[in-house]
Amino acid sequence: MQKATGKQREKLTLKLHSGYDRGLMAAVWILIIFGTCMIASTAVGQTTSNARAVLVTLGKQMVFILISYLAMWGMNRWFTIQRFSSLKWLIIGMYFLLMALCFAFPAVNGSQAWINLRVMTIQPSEFGKPLMILLVASSVWTMRRHPHLKVTYGQYFRIPLLFLLVDVLLLVMQRDFGTMTITVGIYLLCATIPDHRGIRKWQRNTLLAIALVVITVAVLMYSGVLAQILESIPGLQHIGVRIENTVNPYTDIYGDGYQPANALYGIGSSNILGRGFGNSARIFGYLTQADNDYILAVIIEELGIFGLGLLVACYGVIEYKLFGYALKTRDTVNKVILAGTGTYFFLHFLLNVGGVSGLIPMTGIPLLFISSGGSSLLAASVSIGMCQQVISRIRHRELNRRVLEVEFTQIRIGEQAAAGSGYEIRKERRDRRWQ
Repeated sequence: MQKATGKQREKLTLKLHSGYDRGLMAAVWILIIFGTCMIASTAVGQTTSNARAVLVTLGKQMVFILISYLAMWGMNRWFTIQRFSSLKWLIIGMYFLLMALCFAFPAVNGSQAWINLRVMTIQPSEFGKPLMILLVASSVWTMRRHPHLKVTYGQYFRIPLLFLLVDVLLLVMQRDFGTMTITVGIYLLCATIPDHRGIRKWQRNTLLAIALVVITVAVLMYSGVLAQILESIPGLQHIGVRIENTVNPYTDIYGDGYQPANALYGIGSSNILGRGFGNSARIFGYLTQADNDYILAVIIEELGIFGLGLLVACYGVIEYKLFGYALKTRDTVNKVILAGTGTYFFLHFLLNVGGVSGLIPMTGIPLLFISSGGSSLLAASVSIGMCQQVISRIRHRELNRRVLEVEFTQIRIGEQAAAGSGYEIRKERRDRRWQ
């Protein structure tokens, strides 16, 4: 009876699989707790009209954290690439259904990317990012079972390419170009990892094309030409305005440049050390998205270089762990999942920090684990749970095996050395007897 009870307790535990990386998990939890504190701080600006704003905000955030951890735990316990591959068409269908359902709800800030359930809103496009990683990994897993099959680039990545095409079309219709940029970036990085003779030429050409596109866009953007081109295209005028705000955010501080200019005012008023937690002036109506897209400006204004340093350190640990394990593993599927997730987090950090600081156009991308929003937190938590499952397998199956191989090699070398020294001793004794 005691053994059965022990097994039942083990099944009901909410701990992650043994072998998960504690450093990675610590960095994630520090970001979540820090983000919750900063979201509560931004809610202080709403207390002028709602005295319970801070409590309501904290309550919603706690619910989001609980749901996200359960999703992380479920992904960590359930996920295998085989199970995902068997259900991928069902998951793709559900994703596109939710994406199409967004058009039945009114636009928010010019974008129809949300499903409003009154109690909460859902942004389905956030889940397309980890789904893209898994689709590329599934393609690699499928082709690995047929190593001698001659395939082209289009055949190798047929399903991820079709998904990307439809997803980009829907994201353009939703006017969610930030998410589109990240999804495309995740695919391009993941597609360069597999090593197959039928796709190597396309992989080299893709990397060259990415470099040329980035250089061309940067030159056109800072020369002002790109903004003029986009402003003349219907539906893309707002992107042209954001590019103008990047070049000079103070041209229209009471109009389209109001948000980016106030973000820079908040950063500039931090005096390096910050004004103190809860003492931001920008949260009182100056930044309407202080708890989401522009939360970094509030962090720097209140906590200065210490708040920014904490963010950079935690994100640095996450990137170091994910790409570190990606380099250690010999399994290409694991490489795609870990490196793809690392790219996912890095692009979110890059686009948010770059947009708030005015280095690149603002794309409306949240700062993962920091900005408010249940969809982004849930998608990021699912990705971490998936990666922790992969890390557990790497530690149990690959790294432990390599340790045993090294120990076995050292034992063999020691035995050979001992045998060699014994032979020398016997030879020396034999030579003495002849003398």
